Amino acid sequence: MTELDQLIAAAYASEGKQDSVNKVYLALLRTSLFIPVEKMLITPAEDEEPFKPLFANIDDKVFMIAFDSIERLTAWAGQEFSQLDYVELLGKELITGMNEQVFLCLNLGTEFYKEFSPDEVKQLKKIVARIEQLRP
Repeated sequence: MTELDQLIAAAYASEGKQDSVNKVYLALLRTSLFIPVEKMLITPAEDEEPFKPLFANIDDKVFMIAFDSIERLTAWAGQEFSQLDYVELLGKELITGMNEQVFLCLNLGTEFYKEFSPDEVKQLKKIVARIEQLRP
């Protein structure tokens, strides 16, 4: 059980009390996340994105998948792991670059799976912006 798992479990147990939710948000922003991406067979040009995250489209909603450990990513991918690549980013870097209409799926297929809605992604972006303003 990771620190993030413990905080998510506590937030669910608190029935979403803001203090518990804020702890999850702050931990997510400072956690290294592993994002499955398309395997690149050629090096991207300078004007192209350096990687292409895998997205799921379900009921006209877009979901991005991330894991808080490489072990969870490899367990999720199973035998298909060799067919993809992954990038490691801090949660704040991932959130900063995310489209605000995308759901973030953290630790898909695990006991402590958590979906962050587009509204939560927007809230996380605001937190990142506030933290950045406080830096000298």
